[in-house]
Parts: sequence; structure tokens; C-alpha cells
Amino acid sequence: MSYSMPATEALTSFFVFQPARSLEQRERVFRLRYEVYCREFGYEREEDCPGGRETDAYDPAAEHCLLRHRETGIPAGCVRLVSPDDPFTEGALALPVERACRGNLAHPRFHPERLPRDEICEISRLAVLSAFRRRRGEEKTPFGDPEGLVFSMEEIRAFPLLAVGLFLAATAMVGLTGRHHVFAMMEPRLARLLARSGLAFDQVGEVIEYHGQRAPFYIDQRVAERTMLKPLRELYGRIQADLGAEDNQWAKRSA
Repeated sequence: MSYSMPATEALTSFFVFQPARSLEQRERVFRLRYEVYCREFGYEREEDCPGGRETDAYDPAAEHCLLRHRETGIPAGCVRLVSPDDPFTEGALALPVERACRGNLAHPRFHPERLPRDEICEISRLAVLSAFRRRRGEEKTPFGDPEGLVFSMEEIRAFPLLAVGLFLAATAMVGLTGRHHVFAMMEPRLARLLARSGLAFDQVGEVIEYHGQRAPFYIDQRVAERTMLKPLRELYGRIQADLGAEDNQWAKRSA
């Protein structure tokens, strides 16, 4: 994929990235995830998600990002950042990738158990609403009637960048927490797309069935900031501004 300046500028011109900290914002995240993970792809059972909300034990302590369409306010996507609990805490939660992969994490260096626990985290639950991935008229959602929207060609040009933009938002969140060793479960084809962006994740385990065919990947956030392509570096700066990086809220909360 070629990242032209018009496409990257269109992303932040027509969409806004925001921390999801309030109850209302998090409700929008959980309902968007329900729409994508339960109703569209069937990764989770609808009966396990009462009230049309897809959520789990990691969500209360996770940092969430919500992507909104500026003109309508409709949630278009989301992503979260998960940090592991103190391993000595009763009922402590490991990273999702540790629970899902268990003995499948085989990299000699990039393994959660070989890195300081207070420096690791995981990007997870990335989702983009179908209205911002598909043609008009295919599906209704609980956020109004997105297929009734008429998107301009400039807006549509940004659609392929939404998932990459969410990864950039998560990268900015990671930088604020200081947890630079990042894991993620993703489809290998998404990892290849991100690599073409300069975000080169290392695959650290075999492909398994986990919300589809996915594998565990690792990246050092500091390296990611240095190696992303110039157009994406400029987009990254705009996303950081969207997230209000100057107030350093994530750093304060993780201190």
C-alpha cells in the first residue's frame, strides 16, 4: 500500500482519535466490539455478551482508544492497551498473549517472561466498524445507520488506513506508559501491512486459532517510532495531538 500525503491527511481530517476514559466513551468501545467481534465475525458468543457489550476481565484496568468519524460522531474503531498485573498479586492477570499461547511463545529474546514485567504490555481488541470497511448498504449497527451515510472520495481514501492509524494510536499510548516492550496477536497479513509502514513486528510464535488465524508478535515501541515511514511519522504526530499527549495522562496513571 502506498501512503500518500492526501490519504494520511484525510485520516485525521475526517476522523479523530480520543482516549476512552469516561463511562460513556467506554460503553461505545464495548458496543463497537460487540458489533464487530460478536455479530459480524462470531469470535465471541452473543449470549456471553449481555446488553450488547463485548468486554472481559482486562478492560477495567486497560487504556482504551476510540476512533470517531468527525462529522457524525459515529464510533468507527477502537483499540486497547493491556498491562499485566503484579505477578505476586492474588488473582493476577497475565497478558492475553501469555494465556492464549502458553507454550507457543518460543522466541529466545522476545518472550514476556524474559522481559521486565513493568516494561511489557499488549495491544489488543483492535476493531473497525464494517461501515468503514465495506460498501454502503451492507449492514446496520447500533450506532445509527452508517450505511445511510454518503462518504466523500477523500473520506473513503482514508478507510484503508484506519487499522494502521489505530496501531499508531496504540504506539503513542505505549510511549506514554513507558512499557516499551509490546506484544500483539494479529493476522500475519496485518503484520506484513504494518511492516510496509515501517512498523516491523517480530513473529514470536506459531499461528493458532484465536479470533481467527493469528500469531503472537513483538515490537519495541522506541524502535517503531524511529523506523516508521515519514508520512506515517507525520500522521503519528497528529494522532498524538488528538490523544492529548501533552497532558501525559497515561504516564500519570501508570506511575
